[in-house]
Formats: sequence, structure tokens, C-alpha cells
Amino acid sequence: MIDYHIHLERGPYNLEWLKQFWVQAELQGITEIGITEHAHEFREFVPVYEHLWEEPSSASWIQRHFHRSIDDYLALLNAGQQAGIPLKVGLEADYFPKREGEIRSLLRRYDFDYVLGSVHFLGDWSFDWGSDLGWPERDADEAYLAYLIVMEKMAQSNLFDVLAHLDVIKVFGYRAQRNLDGQWMALLQIIAEAGLAIEVSTAGLRKPVGEIYPHFSLLKDAARLNIPITIASDAHTPFDVGDRWQEAVALAKRAGYAHYCSFKGRQRADHQFPSL
Repeated sequence: MIDYHIHLERGPYNLEWLKQFWVQAELQGITEIGITEHAHEFREFVPVYEHLWEEPSSASWIQRHFHRSIDDYLALLNAGQQAGIPLKVGLEADYFPKREGEIRSLLRRYDFDYVLGSVHFLGDWSFDWGSDLGWPERDADEAYLAYLIVMEKMAQSNLFDVLAHLDVIKVFGYRAQRNLDGQWMALLQIIAEAGLAIEVSTAGLRKPVGEIYPHFSLLKDAARLNIPITIASDAHTPFDVGDRWQEAVALAKRAGYAHYCSFKGRQRADHQFPSL
């Protein structure tokens, strides 16, 4: 089993820290990990985010990031592979519709096994920073519709291999009041046509919403469209690696999946689920 969404950013970029993630993975029965640091950790990705630099709501956040080198990151993961850790080299990159050119240019410079695409910003609002930051004064229906529009553009961008935490907009438990089933289905059809995979992520179990990403109904629709899936924890500490992956697999099987996928050199391979 894989865990294809792991971040190292809360510790030093050294082999000792990386090995702690693998030790936990083995304890959880994981056989391969994918390290997917946020692009905003790296100074090389400043051009993707610089439009947020002067925004009061994001300036303080911006200043805490972009202090590492992606070359150091890739060197660490290579050292991990040489040390015998079965890991894949990934990246989680924020998608901004007006920054597609910059994102594409940067991704082409480096050899990744796969790239996660994610949406955390609607305009200059990062909707998953806190439940009291933007949500109380916003209309949830409008927020969801805006999110779905950006997600569709991301799926059509031909930049990514896997779409991370598909319905992360629900992270704090805010729900659209109108029925958006048609819009979600339209998004899934675009994902299927683009040949993208999506995550089944246990991260939502650790968030206020208290449920896996994506919602079971979305996962069933994705299965009917034969959209491939990965399994993910979105771990930011070693302790969270492989978190409740059995629940993710059980949900995927209930939705109609018999396989998950892995990546190497941005090429996908399918694998049958293990027995639980």
C-alpha cells in the first residue's frame, strides 16, 4: 500500500528526519511513500505566488515560506532512495488560473514522479487557513461555485497527475445549501477526460469536517467514470503517515474500486487492492 501525500516541511531537510516518516510508514503497513512538499516552500516558486505578496490577508503567510531550495529537496529524496527507502519524488503545487505559464515552466525543470495539483486560494482568500478567516462573512454557495470553477480549470490545465483532496472546500464543515451535484459531476467528467487521478485522503478525518476526501457520493461517481485513485494521508508529521489508510481503502472498495495507482516518471501504473 502507498501513502502518496507527505510533507517534510516541519523538520530539517536531512536523512534522519526523512527516515522517521519511513519508520512510521512501515509500522502502518505502507510499502511505498510519496513525498510531496508544498511548492510554496521553495524560493524557485516565488513567481507563482508573487501576486499575493501585497495582499494584507496573505502577506504574513507569504513571509513564512519560500526559504528553501528545491535542489536541496531533490537531493534529500535522492539520498533517501539511495538509503533504501522506497519513495517517489513528488510535489504539491497550488493552482492559480493566471499563473499556468509560470507553473508549467517550473515543473518542466525538474524530474518528478508525479505532481499533485491543489486549490487552496480563491482569489487572495485561502479558505482552509481557519474557520473564522473569511467563512463567516461569505455565502457558502458562492464559495463552492467559485471553487468548482477553479477546479475545472486546474483539471483542464494539463499540469498535474493527481488532484489532491478533491472537496477540501468542506474542511471546516461549511456546506453549500443548493444542490451542486450537476457541477460536481461536470468536474468529474473533465477529470476523467483529462486522464487524471484523484486522492482518497484521510486528512479530512483529522479536520473539523471529520470525513475522508472526497465524499462517498463523489467517490462512487468517480468510480463509475473509471477515474484512477491514490491513497493519501496528507501527513505533515511522521506520526500521521499512513493514517487510517484501511478506512480509505474500505471506502474506495465500497464505491466500486478494485485498484489504486502509483507513479514513476509521471507514468501511472495500476495495482489491485490488498485484502483487509
